[in-house]
Amino acid sequence: MEHPGPESEDGPHLAEVRLSDPDQMLADDEQTLGERDQTLSDRDQQASDEDQAASDWVGDHGGDQVAHAKTSAARAGATRAREQTSSLRDQTAEHRDVFARRRDELSKRRDEFARCRDKEAADLDAGDLRDREDTMRVQGLRARGHASRIRAASDRAQALHDRQQAARDRQQAAHDREQAGTDELTGARRRGVGLEELENEIKRARREGHSLVAAYVDVDGLKSVNDKQGHAAGDELLRTVTEWLRRHMRDYDLLVRLGGDEFLCALPNVTLAETRYRFDSLRAKLKDSEGSSVSVGFSELGDGDSPKEFITRADSNLLARRRG
Repeated sequence: MEHPGPESEDGPHLAEVRLSDPDQMLADDEQTLGERDQTLSDRDQQASDEDQAASDWVGDHGGDQVAHAKTSAARAGATRAREQTSSLRDQTAEHRDVFARRRDELSKRRDEFARCRDKEAADLDAGDLRDREDTMRVQGLRARGHASRIRAASDRAQALHDRQQAARDRQQAAHDREQAGTDELTGARRRGVGLEELENEIKRARREGHSLVAAYVDVDGLKSVNDKQGHAAGDELLRTVTEWLRRHMRDYDLLVRLGGDEFLCALPNVTLAETRYRFDSLRAKLKDSEGSSVSVGFSELGDGDSPKEFITRADSNLLARRRG
């Protein structure tokens, strides 16, 4: 909706009334943002409560199957809460930017209003002030102009605050997405997010013309550990293997937990032979240090490979290597 400028023939009083319309709109905006912020706080608390519930079940009940199921459900709940929160934070950031633009526009209108009042006062002052009423009118015009400038400065300061808060919202949303995409137990990327990131790695490799190697990792004996020692011991085995994988991977290599005891590692800019050597060394060290073993299969990205074909070939290589 377009508002008449402050120089309307309707006079200063009506111009001030029309400036009050966006004031009310901004007040409504602030109420909306306040409600959004409260919702975000509630969602953050929900995710924190789910995390705490998972920790409590492990602490109170150890690694029995019921506790493991409840722990997994609590962690899944925390992930869902963070996914919802990240989307809401992004929306809130967009709204803050819109509100900031509105405040900037209103501050310009207030400045223009102040200039008009100053001009009116100057024009009156330049003539003969016939009576006390004229003098009071000049003083009133100057006072309204001064007040409008103060409000304009306040609007600009609040617009800056809105933009800064929008930046913080986006940063927190990115953090929420990172947490939601991370497997709570191992710290690897979750399957859905990880496979999306693998697609991006494949596109990058083809665009830049470099190699990409997949290592398909299966943790040997996890079911036996779960059955004989409990799920807490099985979880610890998965964490141990993940730590060893990370030690033998670069920071920018992709590590995805595909599910259960299976992981996928995607390594750009290395040869198949280099990757085999690296992971065979890992297997030997893991066996010597931890008494645990993993099976690993490899594939190199070929022309026309889909992500599924790339992964399946590494899985098939794992089975072939396991058979000897």
